[in-house]
Amino acid sequence: MKSVTYPFIILSALILSACEDGDGASGATPDEPLATFFKPIPDEPVYPEDNDYSDIKAELGELLFWDPILSGSQNVACATCHHPNFAWADERAFSIGSDGVGLGSDRVGFEETGMHSPSIVNVAFTGMGLEEDTAFVSGGYFWDLRANTLEAQAVQPIKSDVEMRGFDIAEEDIFPIIVERLSAIPEYVEYFSQAFDEEPTITEENIAKAIATFQRTVITQRTRFDDYLDGDETALTPREITGLNKFVNGGCARCHSGPLLSDNTIHEDQPVITSADAVRTPSLRNVALTAPYMHDGSRATLRSAVSLYEDRGDLEVVLDDDDFGDITVFLNTLTDETFYRGVPASVPSGLKVGGDIDL
Repeated sequence: MKSVTYPFIILSALILSACEDGDGASGATPDEPLATFFKPIPDEPVYPEDNDYSDIKAELGELLFWDPILSGSQNVACATCHHPNFAWADERAFSIGSDGVGLGSDRVGFEETGMHSPSIVNVAFTGMGLEEDTAFVSGGYFWDLRANTLEAQAVQPIKSDVEMRGFDIAEEDIFPIIVERLSAIPEYVEYFSQAFDEEPTITEENIAKAIATFQRTVITQRTRFDDYLDGDETALTPREITGLNKFVNGGCARCHSGPLLSDNTIHEDQPVITSADAVRTPSLRNVALTAPYMHDGSRATLRSAVSLYEDRGDLEVVLDDDDFGDITVFLNTLTDETFYRGVPASVPSGLKVGGDIDL
């Protein structure tokens, strides 16, 4: 079997969590070293002991990610709402799932999710902090952190009636049906037999492991910000450095920290920015490549998302329009556009790659 590999661009989902009080919105060099808040992104992911990496498993996971055979009506794939054309998100405020047709902002249907679809980029590093990255770190995942592992996350959209399962199949029946479908396709039987040793090889657990393995391959490369963290003072322009300093001095780095610029935590005590309940702090890696912004997709541009934090309750630090502009300029240095992963030519089921994404 030929390996399915493609260069790709990516995108991080955004909801800037409320910045805590800092030393002011000054563009001066912060008192604390940047290593207190940030570290360069790792060169490669660390895999869990119970789901170690193999090329065949990642290839299988990629095919499953694109194959609508995993949905109830065989019309929606994981890639329908996490598409490389939109940096592995879908360009919509809320995704349209099990009854939808079309792709991105052109997609139409009635089954709409209640949250903005985040990018899958860098999910391999979710939960990683400033400690050494030689050990595996996991989650949590989703806006409410309800899944502790990427494997657990991978199956939940498949079981969701709005997202992939639809309303004609009971939740407890969807995976037995999927296993039966996959077992009837010789190419998938061969893939699973090569990727997994135990029998039976085609199981809900192994489907989750394959998809999670693929998702852990979708990572960014180093950015100019990483080079700056490693001591290259020429990597950023003076204004970008000013924006970085304001990001730190304004308190944003208290929550947006670590290699992903996220502590992956729900801050219940933070000022309410939108009408929704508190959600986790997301990564800001490649945030400039996606829109709309926030967990509810309520902000059309990155600068408008940043500007939500002018009024932050009783916090003393005030960010003004100039600060928003400088911070936005800094956030652009977190972008990696060196690769793009395209769409497989076909999937073993013979169904439409990516689901019903053609209007």
